[in-house]
Amino acid sequence: MDEEGTVKINTAAIKSGFNKTFDFFKQKKVVTTIVILLFLVLLISSSMMRLQNLPLLTDSTTGKYIPLALDPFYFLRVAETIIEQGELPEIDSMRYPSAKIGFTDEILPQAVVFLFKIGKIFDKDVTIQFIDVISPVIFFILGLIAFFFLIYVLTNSKMTALISSAFLVFIPTYLHRTLAGFADHESIGIFVFFLTLLSYGLALKFLNQKEESKRNPIKTALWGLFVGFLSALTIASWLGISKFVFMIIPLSFVLFWLIKVQDTENLDGKLLKNLLIFYMVWFFSSILFGLIYGFPFQSMLNSVTLSSTSLISGAVLLFILVDFSLINLKNKINFIKKERLEKYRILYSLLIVILIGIIFITIYKGNVFSYISGILDKLINPFGTSRVGLTVAENRQPFLNDWIGQTGKIFFWLFFGGLITLGIKIAKKIKQNKKAILFGIVWIIFISGILFSRISPSSAFDGVNFISKLFYIGSIILFFGYLIYIYFKVRINVRPELIILFSWMFFMLISARGAIRLFFVITPFVCFSAGFFIVNLFNSVKKTKDDLLKMLLGIIIILVVIGALFSFNNFVKATSVQAEFTGPSANLQWQKAMSWVRENTPNGSIFVHWWDYGHWVTYLGERPVVTDGGHGVGYWDHLIGRYLLTTPEPETALSFMKSHNVSYLLIDPSDIGKYPAYSSIGSDETGNDRFSQINIMVSNPQQTTETKDGTIRIYQVGSLLDGDIVYELEGNQIFLPAGRAALGGILLETKQEENELTFKQPAGAFIYNQKQTDIPIRYLYFNNEFKDFGNGLNAIVYIIPIVQQSNQGIQIDNLGAGIYLSPKNMNSLFAQLYLLNDPLGQYPTIKLAHSEPDSAIGLLNKQGTNLNEFVYFNGIRGPMKIWKVDYPSNILEKEEFLRTSGDYAEFDDLVFLR
Repeated sequence: MDEEGTVKINTAAIKSGFNKTFDFFKQKKVVTTIVILLFLVLLISSSMMRLQNLPLLTDSTTGKYIPLALDPFYFLRVAETIIEQGELPEIDSMRYPSAKIGFTDEILPQAVVFLFKIGKIFDKDVTIQFIDVISPVIFFILGLIAFFFLIYVLTNSKMTALISSAFLVFIPTYLHRTLAGFADHESIGIFVFFLTLLSYGLALKFLNQKEESKRNPIKTALWGLFVGFLSALTIASWLGISKFVFMIIPLSFVLFWLIKVQDTENLDGKLLKNLLIFYMVWFFSSILFGLIYGFPFQSMLNSVTLSSTSLISGAVLLFILVDFSLINLKNKINFIKKERLEKYRILYSLLIVILIGIIFITIYKGNVFSYISGILDKLINPFGTSRVGLTVAENRQPFLNDWIGQTGKIFFWLFFGGLITLGIKIAKKIKQNKKAILFGIVWIIFISGILFSRISPSSAFDGVNFISKLFYIGSIILFFGYLIYIYFKVRINVRPELIILFSWMFFMLISARGAIRLFFVITPFVCFSAGFFIVNLFNSVKKTKDDLLKMLLGIIIILVVIGALFSFNNFVKATSVQAEFTGPSANLQWQKAMSWVRENTPNGSIFVHWWDYGHWVTYLGERPVVTDGGHGVGYWDHLIGRYLLTTPEPETALSFMKSHNVSYLLIDPSDIGKYPAYSSIGSDETGNDRFSQINIMVSNPQQTTETKDGTIRIYQVGSLLDGDIVYELEGNQIFLPAGRAALGGILLETKQEENELTFKQPAGAFIYNQKQTDIPIRYLYFNNEFKDFGNGLNAIVYIIPIVQQSNQGIQIDNLGAGIYLSPKNMNSLFAQLYLLNDPLGQYPTIKLAHSEPDSAIGLLNKQGTNLNEFVYFNGIRGPMKIWKVDYPSNILEKEEFLRTSGDYAEFDDLVFLR
């Protein structure tokens, strides 16, 4: 302050202070410390979030912890078996008893037992069930650490690793399978996958170092052994994700090899020898370590090199062996000019590999063209087109809109920006500017062709039509074709880390078209790509000297950061709620039903049901099952679909169950919605003869009209016909074709007479060619009474109550909803026995032993509502029913039903009665 009282600001001192502060935070130790602290905050907060649902993961009938999803029940049962018996028996008596199958080869149960033994050291009262439900969070922690170091090794950027990790821990698509209770192989598998790529990245860094003295065959072989050990461990942890290991490593390695041998005049013989040693040791040790884990040799051979996905690993081994040989024998080869051999040696090597490959595939696999066609089909339909696979919701092939819906538009474009950035990084390593620019254009077409060729079912790019397939396959061919072209035209010197990132990216983009379940596998790369984009955008601003360009980039960065923070905030909100309120899929209804099973059925009683529930019955009910979600004998899914659930012939169902020594039949209310799945799987070779659905219909109060004698209700259906209808109405023959005509609704008139409700014959309003035709429906089911009107279309209208909740309380309309059973499904065992309680007496020896009501219906009935079995309350609700099965003496056992493979509907002509 001067004499006049004016405050003087020492700008030089302030600037100096700021500079010292910035210099302090620029220090590597300080940056590293901050990154570590932030990473620990992420790790702890995301882990605690994933444990929020622990109080929900208990069986209300036992008080014990139970897993979150279906398959984890199986792994927990295996872990408990190891503890109880010391080792696993040769045969698992609880699954597919007639087939006598073994236990899983995956190591998750052993890993849970190992964690349990460690937990016992610190708390003698800890249970295997508790360790099991928290194990996904433990593997999540280990996986996140491995992911952070993987990204750091591949980018040499702590900030990229930190931002990528921040996105990963909170993005919804990565949450569910790393949540407490989801004790399946995904969490341990992704952890080992990250470790494998991390070790491989370090190995290539070791091989690529300039100081030749630090690189020798022994160290190289040790790296190969280490990566091979982890690769085999990936198979043992999760076979599904191991497929990516045996694609990413070979592709990146062969690209690395091609770059190193591009300079034909200055080939480094010692480096090539070390590269060959590494790959050979990795390849063979992956197989040998698998044998140590207990996998059969043929199984390991298929996993490492003989399957359509891992074929590339064997092809790369053959290629580098041939190319290495040509390099060392070039002076001894006289039938090809030396100059030509040096220039086109790679093509000669490739040609030899193709010829050997054709011979090998012909001998081992048969027709080479069908094998290649199968590989191409894998690109279009990665999970195949089998009925069982396609009816599993998680196996559904997604559209790009599904993906964007999972991550949000902003985050998707951040991810896409990362892909562009990766392409720019690679393009900068191409020496000629024109070719580098053209490479960038081809790169954009390449990634766009994979991503945008399957946008939505209504898009011009629906993934199915010709233009979609052309854009998809054509973009891949264009990219690799141009890559080959520039390889022979200009020197390329791409770091191995970028090559690994490219290979990882390529297979993740392909997988994005594969199945919804693969979103979990794809997500880590998506998060890396978004983080990679943000950090490189910052770096671009720092390197740019042009003020105008720096200002433009600065504006873009501000927008990107705002978008990233917006996405991150949405992720945190969504995952926090999901994590807190996600309880076990085996709900209260299942817990009570399985308690009844444990207490009221003899040990060893075999249960049959649709395959979904097998692991629940074997673990919660402690009873063996004919099928389960492991699909140990996939053919039996077809047999249950055809000869049990959808069969119209009682003797067929009884014969099937007797052949498998079944004591109890179980049907779950969710089987109503699953009817299209098991009727499709149970159909003949056309896939259509049993295919149908159970239509749920709701009355629209606004369309209800009062008549002189009663009330007319209209129940809205809106469903295409599952079969042709030919019906004679008033002397005219009506034809309504399946898949083109539709049932618009059901018309039902009721009349109240002296406290008795009577029904007039219902009619179906069928729509075809914009014309409505009303056809009478022959059967009506209401309040446990089955009414036959004597004529009309052979279909059933089942009237059920609708329950609605509002501020005024609970309102019940006993006629508010219904179930429509078509001519195609009305006679099925499912409809006759489960829905209608055997009104025609077709199943006298299948006696209802237990009916577990829906929890919400049970609660309402305790309040005096007196609702029937089936109610429409935010969707159809019904009981779980369990029947005791006895067999008439004239029912035959058929050995055919015990076959583990066969054709569709091949047993239709068998005789099932004496």
